[in-house]
Amino acid sequence: MIWLVFALLTGAAVMSVLWPLAREGETVDPAATDIAFFEEQIGEIERESAEGRLSPQDAEAARTEAARRLLRARAAAANAPKSSRRNAVIAAAGAILLIPALSLLVYTRLGHSNLPDAPLQARLESKPSLTDIAGSVARIEAHLAEHPEDGRGFEVIAPFFLRNGRVDDAVHAFAQALRLLGPTSQRYASLGEARVFAAKGVVTPEARRDLEAALTLDPGSATARYYLGLAARQAGERDKAIDIWSKLLDESPPDAPWRDRVNAELAQLRGAPREPRASEQGAKIAALPEGARLEAIRSMVERLRGRLEQNGDDVDGWLRLIRAYSVLSEAEKARSALDGARKALATDKEGLARVDALARELGVGG
Repeated sequence: MIWLVFALLTGAAVMSVLWPLAREGETVDPAATDIAFFEEQIGEIERESAEGRLSPQDAEAARTEAARRLLRARAAAANAPKSSRRNAVIAAAGAILLIPALSLLVYTRLGHSNLPDAPLQARLESKPSLTDIAGSVARIEAHLAEHPEDGRGFEVIAPFFLRNGRVDDAVHAFAQALRLLGPTSQRYASLGEARVFAAKGVVTPEARRDLEAALTLDPGSATARYYLGLAARQAGERDKAIDIWSKLLDESPPDAPWRDRVNAELAQLRGAPREPRASEQGAKIAALPEGARLEAIRSMVERLRGRLEQNGDDVDGWLRLIRAYSVLSEAEKARSALDGARKALATDKEGLARVDALARELGVGG
């Protein structure tokens, strides 16, 4: 068990520090050294006096000075704290035993020794915290402010901007990535999609040019084909939209994530074709300035919501309403529309399946 290994390592580390203290012999006492020195000096004075090398007066003076220093050294030795080898051994043993024991006690209270390891795949797929994401985005933005030539940085951060409603920043980032890294079908398609989001779901002429450029580089680009079909529908070109989306479905794999969305669009066009007046109205709205266009779209959406409150059996109407609120970035209203659709279509299993598929696609509700 890993915690036992940690405990043993802790004990070994403590022992490596304290064991030399426990094994130390008696330390050299400076006071004892002084005493021995002055005793030896007095003995030397006595020998020199006996041999006549010192006069009685000099011998007495030297003897007196040496004796005075000897007495001072003995007094210092008597007052010095006494060290005990036994106490040192006890202290070392106590540290060796108590520190690991205390560590284990704390770990048993706070740790989780029996908690299994998280599987690698689960750790790789786990979502980072919002704090981590926000910090990473802030660092990337700061980096791009200092290094505006880093196209890869713009390409990395642009999808985050788009997913989090910062559509103008997304358009700028996709455009910079395209300019700095060079044209590819994916970069043109991403820029065109961002322009559609910025225009509240309307395929503007700028977005259309980007999408057509993407399709020129890659005729199979699903993103470009979808939005060009949407452009045709908004321009009142119903047959062209059906043709674009039908071919997209025919050439897409069965598990393509956009199939449900395209199927819903086609069902709407085939099952409830628009009147020419409505198509003309859509074209006129697309040509309005952004502010006026947004107001016109909101007015149409509110009329649709009022109609569905009177007649909730219209599956395609609910799909249009949920998508419209999602495009307008009105998440609360989109969730409210989803709840209304589920209540109104409670007995319509096929209709509920279409509504739930759209909700999953748009990330609306639960």
